[in-house]
Amino acid sequence: MFATLRRITSLAIIFLFLLGAVTLPAVAQQTSSQLVPSTRLKPLSLPHLYWHFLIHQSVLDARAKELNAEGKNGTPLRNYLQTRLGFSDADYAPIRESSQRLASELNALNQQAKSLRLSGSDSGQLELLLDDRETYIDNEVYALSNELSPQKKVTLEKFMAQFFAPKEVSIQIPQSSSATTGKAVSK
Repeated sequence: MFATLRRITSLAIIFLFLLGAVTLPAVAQQTSSQLVPSTRLKPLSLPHLYWHFLIHQSVLDARAKELNAEGKNGTPLRNYLQTRLGFSDADYAPIRESSQRLASELNALNQQAKSLRLSGSDSGQLELLLDDRETYIDNEVYALSNELSPQKKVTLEKFMAQFFAPKEVSIQIPQSSSATTGKAVSK
């Protein structure tokens, strides 16, 4: 009796597997063809990638500092991106400094935006802060790109594209953007 029950269960599992193998590709093809028109990829700007990379490094540095304060070794976390890039301490120093500057400035701008929201200020002032944020990011990217050697810059940009956008994505590198010309930030 148990042998028969096992045989029936095995046959049912095989039948369901075969049924899934036959119908799943058709369903997947229909579903993916329905999704393609509505899932257009938006190009990522190079300053946007730099922004996320630099803030990520800042977060890793902060967490490593906390680990060190707890008596644990935070160095591997602090050096994670540097190690992945294969950069020496000297090569990575401008990136680390840039990440700290950017995090500090964006934190100050975020605090200003938070107080504006809480005070119920009009959206015009918030938009000005957003513009200041974008300008500061562009300026920081410009400054950092001038500090890196051309080879290190290419290595970093390829890494950022793979690290933050590993799937099919369009990366937009503007010909003459504020990232290459720099802008002044008003405070």
